[in-house]
Amino acid sequence: MSRYTVTVAPAETRTRILLTDGTDELMRAQLPPGRQLRHGRAAATLLEGLSLWLDTRLQVALSADAQDASYYLGLVDELGCASRSVFFDVALIEPPAHRRGKKISGVGDFRDLRQLALLVDGARR
Repeated sequence: MSRYTVTVAPAETRTRILLTDGTDELMRAQLPPGRQLRHGRAAATLLEGLSLWLDTRLQVALSADAQDASYYLGLVDELGCASRSVFFDVALIEPPAHRRGKKISGVGDFRDLRQLALLVDGARR
């Protein structure tokens, strides 16, 4: 049985959507930001359509990193509680806190040294 997941990452400039079946990607989309939506049920209707197409209830992972932007999609209420329906179940997910470190520009190419540093970190474990 397939387990379909729709990951929605709203932002100020765009809304990214990824549909997966386990580890397989089925669809990627970049749509306008939620604040530009004229219909309050646009995101829910999109998810309902995907659910009907796939003939299953979808698990939706909504990025909680952009809570202001996600409110416009209508997938959370005023209190930030996630929506549920016959077609999908939304879960607010906080993205991991990893990020790339800052790099100093203009001093030369240090990629080879960064790779060595990664090897040292791996050897310590």
